[in-house]
Amino acid sequence: MATKKSHGRSHGFRHKTRSVMRKRAPRGVSFMLREYSPGQQALVIIDPRQHKGLPHRRYHGKVGIVREVGRRAVTLDVRLGKKQKTLVTRLDHIKPFGVA
Repeated sequence: MATKKSHGRSHGFRHKTRSVMRKRAPRGVSFMLREYSPGQQALVIIDPRQHKGLPHRRYHGKVGIVREVGRRAVTLDVRLGKKQKTLVTRLDHIKPFGVA
């Protein structure tokens, strides 16, 4: 009679950690080459790889209108319910609206 296989906490642990140990490709710099102008629409897409200038998660997926453009940051006017909010975020966390 064969013994039953153990299904404890670490069963299949080696298989589960393969994806954790895989290296992810670094991000390119194309997002820094995009130019924004006041009045243009931009989509807020939070990039978790960059923590500086990170907007609050409630703004993820919202569309804003560019008000001001700086060297590293952009000021957006975003509608949140009935209110108009001003959002200052880095270029990493936005992309032009309507661009794939």
